[in-house]
Amino acid sequence: MYKKQAYRALFVILISSTFSGIVKADRQSLSSISLQAESFLANYRYESPYDARFELSQLDSRLNLKPCSQSLDVKFTRSQKVTGNTSLTIRCHSPVSWQIHLPVRIDIYDDIAVTKAPLIKGQSIDTHRVHYRKNKITDLHQGYFRKSDSLKRLQAKRNLASNSILNSANVAPKLLVTSGQKVTIILKINGLHIKSTGLALQSASLGQLIKVRNTQSNKIVEGTVSSEGQVSVTL
Repeated sequence: MYKKQAYRALFVILISSTFSGIVKADRQSLSSISLQAESFLANYRYESPYDARFELSQLDSRLNLKPCSQSLDVKFTRSQKVTGNTSLTIRCHSPVSWQIHLPVRIDIYDDIAVTKAPLIKGQSIDTHRVHYRKNKITDLHQGYFRKSDSLKRLQAKRNLASNSILNSANVAPKLLVTSGQKVTIILKINGLHIKSTGLALQSASLGQLIKVRNTQSNKIVEGTVSSEGQVSVTL
């Protein structure tokens, strides 16, 4: 927060002095374009508790743009692409109209879940088995877990070494029912809940559909896994 406040103050001082020279110049100052682009990036609200790190491409010194009498309009070229290799669209609206695209590189950071010790395939992801580490998240295309994300009912999809970043490729919802397991069937009929027992014919996690053989009627029914060892069937 202090860095952003300091940056705003510096921006006000520099841009004021820059504009006084622009109106007298024959072309738009390239340093003023870079300065306003940097201010936009520094004050943008990224989904991160840390300040972003960014690098602007250098403007071509041959760029000859008519002076702009007001602050430039700076936006991301693609609103859904605000990190990694992206670009800014910078426009002047008065007294002349022009626009340029400025390539930029933006990296953001967050505290993400990594394993404290090795995990074996199928092992539950409990909070005491992970810790959180500041890490660049810009290029984590398979995802990650923040402190605010729940790790309950997750398990390792494969063996994981210590300090492995948890993501969608190496963790999955924990199986609450396994094939061949004895389960409780909750039969819902006209507001009534009738319990019976059954044998799971498939493995599934919370909310997944599963086929179960009712051990009393020997019929196969399909229901939703509602908790560990429990399947809800609505008729």
